[in-house]
Amino acid sequence: MDIIISNDEVDLLECEVLVCGFFEDERPLRGSCGWVDWRLNGRISHFLKEKKITGKWEELLLIPTQGRLQSPFFLLFGLGKVRDYSYLRVREIVPSLLKPVKRLSISKVCFSLPYHEDYHVDCGKLIEVLLEGMADCLELESCDLDQEWIKNLKLFFGEGEEHFSEILFGVKTAKWILRDRLSIRILVPAETTPSTALEAPSFTF
Repeated sequence: MDIIISNDEVDLLECEVLVCGFFEDERPLRGSCGWVDWRLNGRISHFLKEKKITGKWEELLLIPTQGRLQSPFFLLFGLGKVRDYSYLRVREIVPSLLKPVKRLSISKVCFSLPYHEDYHVDCGKLIEVLLEGMADCLELESCDLDQEWIKNLKLFFGEGEEHFSEILFGVKTAKWILRDRLSIRILVPAETTPSTALEAPSFTF
């Protein structure tokens, strides 16, 4: 599994689908969902107003981004009520997050789930738990997913430059914890100098 960590926000990551979670009892939308809603000219807010989606647990809505994001598709995932949100909850929902992505035959995906001190969830630990949940899927018979597909996923994470170090620490921690269960390769932007600024983007471990 390749994990690409970026300094950019989620709307600039060149994945095939951006998956964001949101709550049924939190309005207006916050975090990545709020940012993407703005980029999509309020389309998510419109769907909420028309009750096409509410944020109930495991509710799904796939939205074509029509070139307004780098990813061609945006997948909204209902997380239920804020009070029920926790690291354990995130680890448990990983199969439900992966199944719709698998149905789309997609291998390049960005996950952006809510994190904030208000939720008692921080960004780095959240990603660590998400990766641990993926490792669980490789071992649970009840997790009806193609193991080779999971192993070959390319995961993108980017919550802005201010969270880069936190995300990197979370991914490195997960790699160490899962070293006997899941092979992880970490890719981060290589440092650029004025002489290489116009070259093709490169990544390094």
